[in-house]
Amino acid sequence: MSASVTVRHETEFFDTDSLRLLRNGLTLGNHAGRWCLDTPDGPVGVAGSPRAVPPTLSRLVRAYTRGDELVPVARLRGGPAELRALVGGRLTAPARPSDGSARCVVLEYVRAQIAALAAADLAVRQGKPDSVHRMRVAARRLRGVFSVYAPVLGGRKLLKELGGALRWLGGELAPARDTEVQWARSRAWARERTDAYFAELTEEGNARVRRALDSHRYVQLLNALDVLEVVLSEQPRREWPKAARRPAAKVLSRLARAMADDVDGRVAALPAAPDRDRAVHEVRKAAKRLRYALEAGAGVLPVGTGPLRDFQDLLGEFQDAVVARAHLRVLEARDGGLAAIIDAEAASAERCASALPGAWRDLRRDLRPLWTPARERT
Repeated sequence: MSASVTVRHETEFFDTDSLRLLRNGLTLGNHAGRWCLDTPDGPVGVAGSPRAVPPTLSRLVRAYTRGDELVPVARLRGGPAELRALVGGRLTAPARPSDGSARCVVLEYVRAQIAALAAADLAVRQGKPDSVHRMRVAARRLRGVFSVYAPVLGGRKLLKELGGALRWLGGELAPARDTEVQWARSRAWARERTDAYFAELTEEGNARVRRALDSHRYVQLLNALDVLEVVLSEQPRREWPKAARRPAAKVLSRLARAMADDVDGRVAALPAAPDRDRAVHEVRKAAKRLRYALEAGAGVLPVGTGPLRDFQDLLGEFQDAVVARAHLRVLEARDGGLAAIIDAEAASAERCASALPGAWRDLRRDLRPLWTPARERT
């Protein structure tokens, strides 16, 4: 009679030399001939040779590896927890204490959006719902904060190239996201009638997203964001601009107020704008910058983003109606019978544009604390 023997296979874990995956909450290992990538959203399993990381998984984590080779870093009986215990000393991150200064508050938000960008990248490559939108929003938030709070982040000259790269990324993501929105919008009146049309646009948009995320330019952008964060975090305080060293509540209120004044001026100019659609779109972009400025200053600014919701919904409905008309004209030229829908979308855009000045007056009242001196708010 022979005793049975239980064989516990070891897991070989792979990472970059600098443990980029582990530092971002991911682990990649091969156990008993099967690969598994553990992510905050759950595991991803792939079959493949134990000698090399499957290309499918290498591509999934490109936003984290930045093209660095994935190599064996440990072999042990256990999972991610045991791996972290083994290499914990190499994962110690430098302390980033906040002292309430303008730079510290804004940098905390910037770090969160850099992390959100990478997390959305992983979700996009997995084809998860709303992932392109999440990635586009993270890029917009970074652009918006770089624009509004440049004086506390090293100045506009330093951030200009990064802003351009983020604009490029947003442009590459836009067709896929816009098509998703318009396809859903069309179902109210078209049902399956537009499926073939939007399916083709979706395929084209998704291919454009894949090309962008696999490009060298995208990796350069991610690396540049990391470098910026390290440089601004480690720069001696005595070298910071004066605005960066001052209390966040004072500096960020002034800069957010300037952004609100920008929206105010754009709304006031709408009636005389030669190209109304373009002018409303510019109001929408300025309102987004204001929202991101308020988000970044949450906790130190006298107002939050809540009051902006209705105003932004109005601007979003206007933009969706304008974009819908462009698609409808193409479909009308192909099949006809859509004149009434085109007129309805035009009427929707008109209602939104007419309502904007009043909606902004209401919102400006809610934002009044931005213009009120701190001593009068207490």
